[in-house]
Amino acid sequence: MTPDRLQLTDSELLRRLMRWAPNGRPLTIRELADAAGASKSKIHALLSGERTTVPPDVAGRITTALGVHERALFFQPLPTPMGADNAKGHRHERKRTVDAHAARSSQELVHHDRPIRPDRGRP
Repeated sequence: MTPDRLQLTDSELLRRLMRWAPNGRPLTIRELADAAGASKSKIHALLSGERTTVPPDVAGRITTALGVHERALFFQPLPTPMGADNAKGHRHERKRTVDAHAARSSQELVHHDRPIRPDRGRP
């Protein structure tokens, strides 16, 4: 199974690798974008840190153009914690209902058949 997106390790490292491209001269944003099959704005967003992930095929073409191993520049992020996200992109959260009755404390989660009155001091 291939990951949906790979995470860029460091935008400054990408910038440095562009300066030391394999052909002996720096790669411009346009040249790297053309080699990667991505737009200039996406490459610029990677360099600025505005965007941190790319599809695996784009990551492969970027690292090929720079002459480095893919894992030198990108990594597969850990899976999302269970319940935080699902395949459809919907977030599931358990919500705790807090009774709005002023006399009940917010930590009280059990159901009472009768209203609870404030304690007026016990004899």
